[in-house]
This record gives sequence, C-alpha cells and structure tokens, in this order.
Amino acid sequence: MKTILFVSASALALIAAPARAQEQQADSGSGLDTLVTDDTTADVAAEPAKTGDPVVDRLNALEARIRQLEARNAQLEAAAVDTQSRVERVEVRSAKAAQPGVVPTFADVNDNFTFKPRGVFQIDYAGYNERAGGYDYSNGTDIRRARFGFEGTAYKNFKWRIEAELVKNSVTLLDAYVTYALNPKWSVTAGQHKAPYGLEANTSDSANTFLERGMASNAFGAVGAERRVGLSLAYQTDKLNAAFGLFGSSESVLRNATTPDEGYGINGRITWDPILDTGKVVHLGLSAFHATNFPGNSLTVSERPNVRIDDGRIISAAIAGTNPANGPSTGVKDADFLGAEALLIRGPFSVQGEYGHLSLDRFGTAPNVSFEGFNVFGTWSITGEARAVKNGVVDRFKPFKNFNPATGDLGAFEVALRYDTLNLTDKNLSALKRKATSVTGALNWYLNPNTKILFNYIRFKGTNSPLVVAPVLVNGTTAKGDAFATRLQFDF
Repeated sequence: MKTILFVSASALALIAAPARAQEQQADSGSGLDTLVTDDTTADVAAEPAKTGDPVVDRLNALEARIRQLEARNAQLEAAAVDTQSRVERVEVRSAKAAQPGVVPTFADVNDNFTFKPRGVFQIDYAGYNERAGGYDYSNGTDIRRARFGFEGTAYKNFKWRIEAELVKNSVTLLDAYVTYALNPKWSVTAGQHKAPYGLEANTSDSANTFLERGMASNAFGAVGAERRVGLSLAYQTDKLNAAFGLFGSSESVLRNATTPDEGYGINGRITWDPILDTGKVVHLGLSAFHATNFPGNSLTVSERPNVRIDDGRIISAAIAGTNPANGPSTGVKDADFLGAEALLIRGPFSVQGEYGHLSLDRFGTAPNVSFEGFNVFGTWSITGEARAVKNGVVDRFKPFKNFNPATGDLGAFEVALRYDTLNLTDKNLSALKRKATSVTGALNWYLNPNTKILFNYIRFKGTNSPLVVAPVLVNGTTAKGDAFATRLQFDF
C-alpha cells in the first residue's frame, strides 16, 4: 500500500511541476490567464485556502481555474448573441429605412411611420381630321397631366397624401387629405380627395383603359364629384365596398366677392363583387350625388370628344341664372345624379360599362332638366393577361413579362373598342337636339406595370355642336371628325 501511495504522489508531483511553471509564467504576463481572468471570473471561483498539502492545493487551484474558464466562456457566448442580435436589428432597420421599388419607401423599424414619393406624367400627341362643321382642330403635343407628391402613414392608423398636378400650364392642388383607420374595415377621410362617384372616376387615371374617361363620366362628374374638400366614411372588404361623404368645392375653384357661398353636396357609392378571383370578376356598382349652390345659379354641362389636345367642346348645354339681391332667383337650384356600373372579366377578355342620369332642379316654376349618357367597351389582352379589380376599382395592369429586348420579352399588348354617348337634349331647355357620340379603338402596350404607350383612334360626332362654324347653310349643324392620339405614361 505504501508503494502505491508513493507512486501516486510521484505522479502528482510530475503533474504539478509543469503546472507551477505555467503559473509562474502567468505571473510574468504570458497572456493566457490575462485573457480569461477578470473581476467577474475571479468572483465566480476565488483562490481556495491553502491546506498545506501541495497536491491537494494544486488540485483545488486547477478546479477553481476551470470554473473561471467556464464562466468566461459563458460571458463570451452571451456577448456574441447580443452582438448578433444588434447586427440583425441594424439590418432590419436598414432594410425598412429604404425599401426598394420604382421609388423607395422609407419607414421606421416598427412601421409606425412610412414615407413614399408618388407621381405620374402623361405626354400626349393627337392629329385631327375634320369631316364636318368647319372647325379647325389643333394638332400637336401636350402634357396631359404631370403629378408629383408624397404619401405615407403615421402612428400606424393614419394615412396621408399631398399631391399637386400640372395641366395646361396650370398647377393646382390635387390631393391633400388624411385617413384614419377605425378598424380593418372602416375608415374616415378628411381633406381634398376623390368624392365617391363611378368606376372610371374612382379608378386611378393611370389605370384606365383609354386616354380619357367616358364623356358622361367627365361631364356629370364636373357638376358634383371629382376631387373636392370634404369628409367621407368608407367601408372596405374584398367584395363589398361603400363610401359616403359630405363635400364642398375643389380647391382649384376660385371664389371672389361676386360669387355666392361655396357649393356643397352629398356623394355615395357602393360596389359588390360577387365573383372576385384571378381572371374571373363580376363587378356591380351604384353611385349618386346631390349638389347645390352653384356660382351665380348658372351651370354648363359640356365635354370634349375623348381627347384633349384641342380644347374644343363637342357638346355643350348651358343653363343661365341670376341670384339678385332682391327678387326671385333663376337658373339651377340643385343637381341630382344616379349612376350604375358593371365590369365582367373572364381571362384575357373583359366588358365594362357605365350609365349616368343627371337631373337639374330649377328655381320657381321653371321645369326640371335632365341629361343622360353611357359608355360600354370590351378589351382583349393579346398576350393573355387578365385585368383585375381591387377595393372596388380597376387595379394596375401587370404584364406576365416586362419589356426586355435582351431576353426577347416585349411586355403585354391589349386591344379595346368603346362606344360612348352623351345626350344633353331636353325639350324643357331647348328644342334643339344636343347629342355627342364617339367610337374609340385602342391598342395599349404595357412595357411594365409602371410604363405604357397608348394608341387611340377616335371617330366622333356632335349634333348642334359648338364646334360647328357659322354659317349653318355652309357647315350644317353637326360637327364630325377623327382623332389619332397616342400617350406615353410613367407612374410611380
């Protein structure tokens, strides 16, 4: 037994000798113990008290050092995890700060705030062919509209937009509003924004199929819809959408001392999409408005022939009025509109149409006057894409493959044919027949979702049109013409 104890002690002594040498080297600053020893690890495993037995003391010292190394290793692992977490947060923040796209969207890491530029420009060219009426149309180019603004969110539930528009060398405020989401379905909007009214009117101008909306949509919308300052409440789901609001006039309308108080109106629109799927859509809708207090009690309903390079009106009906300080007023008292819309999409084919009826209530015993108009058109995507509806309006057209000559991709092509009419005939206003019609053929080339080139051929006619040049015996009472028009559009 003594022999065994002697051998064991000798072995421990051999182990302890290099360990003591290492300990002496550590004391001279070798670096190993300096790397792993700090105040924290010292607290974890302090040097044990000496027992007087060199073997036991050395084993205790080694055990204490192991505990120090384990504690330091845990520290380093925790620091590495914290560093990785910080790196990931920085990467997320950086990614959200400038999300890539046609234009960047800036956001904070929690999506409480976002900021995004927006805009569109449309450059048109049109050449006219006069067939009857004697009017000399203006051929040439025009910046149909150029818009630039910003939109974003604030505190998650608020959305806002401010945007200006250049048309015919005149800049006006287009949108300036804030929307608050009451819940996922209900929201309220205040400021200048689109009044609920019609499918083409509430669809973005950059997403419509033809250069211009239908004549009745434009003419009747100018009476009591389009963009106006107001307050509206909206209900929005995938298939059912409704909006109602109280509106004043557009901020582009000038007011002065000779005009009465601002006009105002009530607008509403409801749509239902019983079938809403990719390539399969059935869309139905109704809209209405009541407008009153027109400047001077006068109102003119008119429109151009589906293209605006030349500003001549193919059809027009004016109702003059007076608003004297003493005595009865004359002219238009109120205007009421009722419209219907429908859109059917089946794969690359679609059929869309709208009808509108405008009734004008006049002062005193003067009989009411009513006008109507409608348009219907069909489309075919030659390359197979389907139109889409989102939130009750037509969504952006997206080619299967974007234009890229290097890969042989040309984008998407679409053809469309529309019949459009606006009837301003009313015997209570005049015995003259006032009616405009047009047929428009379109070829649309979508290079990508944000860029397209439109080609429109428009054949138009207006009975008792302002475009008829006197004398009547020479030029008749009907204006006829053709327009060959094209547009380059980019929006973001």
